[in-house]
Amino acid sequence: MTPAPHALTTARLLLRPALPGDLAALLSMRDAAAAPDPTRETRVRALLEENAAQFTTLGFGAWLVLDGARPVGFVGLRPRETANEPELYYGLAPDCRGRGYATESGAAVIERLFAAPAVTGVWAVTDPPNVSSWRVLERLGLQPEREGEFDGKPSRVYRLRRPAGDALQAGRSSAG
Repeated sequence: MTPAPHALTTARLLLRPALPGDLAALLSMRDAAAAPDPTRETRVRALLEENAAQFTTLGFGAWLVLDGARPVGFVGLRPRETANEPELYYGLAPDCRGRGYATESGAAVIERLFAAPAVTGVWAVTDPPNVSSWRVLERLGLQPEREGEFDGKPSRVYRLRRPAGDALQAGRSSAG
């Protein structure tokens, strides 16, 4: 079977663009202990409905992460500041945490992102007490940039910039 366009594979995972039919799977990946969010379903539905167009336009979007046939999480990129330095986001089903899925899928997405010569970097935001997320981001090469308020709540911002001269190298390797 030929993978879908924009699909990524790792040693054990398939990342495929998330589809509107994945709504229930994505909604089930929320912690039962998390604060209720009455707008979550509407936001996730809108993301899924726009996802195919985002992949067509930008070459990235939200991927559903599968271990075999089982959805274990999601990982995505969105152009909050700029498409040349998008935001990385991810989440895992509560029973799938601590197995390396976030790091493995995040690394595949960042590798794909940096294959585009125009990309200058990637960034991410996490809650200050979420040490597990800090560790994932640091394993992916992102470094803490600042801690403070972001989108109206306490946050830690991480960033990975393309090393100087690397854009030229990426352009040569993709052209050859």
